[in-house]
Amino acid sequence: MLPGFERVLYCTQLGPNTAYVFRYAYAMARRFEAELFVLHVVETLTAEQRQLVDGYAGEGVIEHIIDEQEHEQMDRIPRRIAEYCAREIGDESWTDVVTKIIVAEGKAHTQILAHVDSLDADLVVMGAHAESSLLDRLVGSTAQRVTARCPVPVLMCQVPEGNQSLSLDI
Repeated sequence: MLPGFERVLYCTQLGPNTAYVFRYAYAMARRFEAELFVLHVVETLTAEQRQLVDGYAGEGVIEHIIDEQEHEQMDRIPRRIAEYCAREIGDESWTDVVTKIIVAEGKAHTQILAHVDSLDADLVVMGAHAESSLLDRLVGSTAQRVTARCPVPVLMCQVPEGNQSLSLDI
């Protein structure tokens, strides 16, 4: 029997070319009549970094900034998905496919793996970066960390060069 998918977890950084990756997550969810969960992780600072920011900006400032960013993303993501679906698919209701939008705080790979478990996702869709930083090469990128530890298949979408026109950020 061929595998099927019931719950697809799409992970986004809300940056350039994410619409290209979303296209695959959306297509997989539609093809398999699966639920599609959209996850965006707001990266947090280490305890030492928080202390440094608190020392310069004042206690609680960073928490306020993170809360604002989370609320902004929760408003932005549905708008962007609706714009993308209207442009690419026509008048199909994206809410028939997208079950839930989640904005979480923490380390991206940790949150992705935790949400795979909590949502009982059976497929993860995320983008790969052609260029990686020196730090990514030393400790591993989010994509590398997720694929190494993920208990379910991970569809990594490498955005081909020249597809910069697809940069509606979802």
